[in-house]
Amino acid sequence: MKNNFVLQVKSRLAYQTNSRSRFKVHSPFVFDLIEKVLKDDADYPQYAKIEGYKKSLSKSSVVIETVDFGEDAGNRDYISTFEKLGPLVKERSQRKKQGRLLFRLNRFFNPKTILEFGTAAGIGTAYLKSGAPESKLITMEGCASLADVASGTFETLNLQDIDIRIGHFEVNLPSVLEELKVLDMVFFDGNRRYEPIVKYFNICIEKAGENSYFVFNRIHRSRDMERAWNKIKSDSRVSISLDLYNFGIVFFRTGIPKQDFVIRY
Repeated sequence: MKNNFVLQVKSRLAYQTNSRSRFKVHSPFVFDLIEKVLKDDADYPQYAKIEGYKKSLSKSSVVIETVDFGEDAGNRDYISTFEKLGPLVKERSQRKKQGRLLFRLNRFFNPKTILEFGTAAGIGTAYLKSGAPESKLITMEGCASLADVASGTFETLNLQDIDIRIGHFEVNLPSVLEELKVLDMVFFDGNRRYEPIVKYFNICIEKAGENSYFVFNRIHRSRDMERAWNKIKSDSRVSISLDLYNFGIVFFRTGIPKQDFVIRY
């Protein structure tokens, strides 16, 4: 934990030093994205619905059994623990700033298909779906108890056409990709170890289109995530990468020079 804290302090300082304002970005595509998405401060009604429900869920004292296949499992295949739902929601759900950005990204690009790695209580999923209500969204979650909570989230918020796949990502991903011809938007969360993240990226990129975009959560959280992010953004198939500190976003647009941006946000 101490090493991660030191890493995050160093990465935050590096981000603040290297990040640019929108006035120093010489890419019309990125400048437009900053102006119309990152700087959009409209108070969309969907925010209040999602955040109000998250607040109520965060007060729950119900104890559930959780299963984790990701970084917290360490060298084991998975770990199982019993935890109170409220603190779990606070810890694993998207923060307001990042959730709202997911909403605005999807509202701007309007993806027809969305794949999410890591549902948790469904708060991040709700932001994703609310931004593109006509999309087909498949979300994968390793923990059946959390998937059940997420189902309640979607029902309460009246969000339709969300398909939860329960189980290990390795097991579910092949069948998911058989169903989706193109991955318009992918949100990578739920497993923040280097090898799985890079592996999932390389599998998903095979179904990326000209207008697809992939979002990676907490790219500076750990050395594994920073290594994975650096590997992914340097991939020759990626045309534009945006480092927003909490999120990393990559695009696959053709006919433009490869560019990497660290954006002050």
